Amino acid sequence: MKDTGMIRSLDSLGRIVVPVEIRMTRNIDIGDPIEFFILNEEIIVLRKYTSTECTFCRSLDHVTYYKDQFICNNCLKELGDPGRLSAEAEPLEDPAEDESIRNSRRTKTEEMSQRLEKAMVEHPYANQKELAGVLGISQARVSQLKRKISTTGK
Repeated sequence: MKDTGMIRSLDSLGRIVVPVEIRMTRNIDIGDPIEFFILNEEIIVLRKYTSTECTFCRSLDHVTYYKDQFICNNCLKELGDPGRLSAEAEPLEDPAEDESIRNSRRTKTEEMSQRLEKAMVEHPYANQKELAGVLGISQARVSQLKRKISTTGK
C-alpha cells in the first residue's frame, strides 16, 4: 500500500473528503459511486465502483470482464472483426468542435436518470434494491436519481 501523506477528518455526519489529487489520478468524478472494502481490522479500502454493464453499449446481457472493463458479447464480436475498421471508421473529433454541440451532451447523471426511468417503466413493481440490481448501481444511487427525477419532472 502506498502512503500519500494526506490526512482527512470525518465531519459530524461521518463524511470524509477524498482529496482532489487522488480523485484525479484515479479518474473519479463528482457523483461517481465508490465501493468500500474491509481488508482487516485496521484497513478500509475505497475503490471507484465499476458497474457490470458493457463499457460501450451499456448492455447488461452476456457481459465478460476483460482488462478492468466489462464488454458484452456483441461489442466483443465487433471489436474482433478486423474488417469493421475500414468500413465504419469515424473521423476524429475536431478540436474546434462547436460549443453548443459540446454542451448538448448528456452528463453521466442525466444518462443514468434516463436509464432509471426506463427501468421503472419496464419493472413497475420493482423496489429500489431490485432497480439497483437491474442497473448495476447502489440503492443509494437509485434513491439520489429518483429524487433528481422527481424534482426535474415538476
